[in-house]
Amino acid sequence: MKNRGMWKLAAGVIGLIAGVFAGGFLGLVIGGTFLGGFDIYEQTGMEGYELTAYIGAVVGGVAGLVFGVRRAGK
Repeated sequence: MKNRGMWKLAAGVIGLIAGVFAGGFLGLVIGGTFLGGFDIYEQTGMEGYELTAYIGAVVGGVAGLVFGVRRAGK
């Protein structure tokens, strides 16, 4: 019982790292597939696949963090 907080911390960090990689990859695939034809670069200064990879990494990181902590709590 004493190390329950450490288990949650470890699971949260592992979930965060896995979520960032998975979300970034999915964002890269989705952005490269669907946003390649748009002129997003002229408006934002970033390509569409790059923008969705960053957004996917942030969303995946948050989701992985929450999932990891909740999973370790059970």
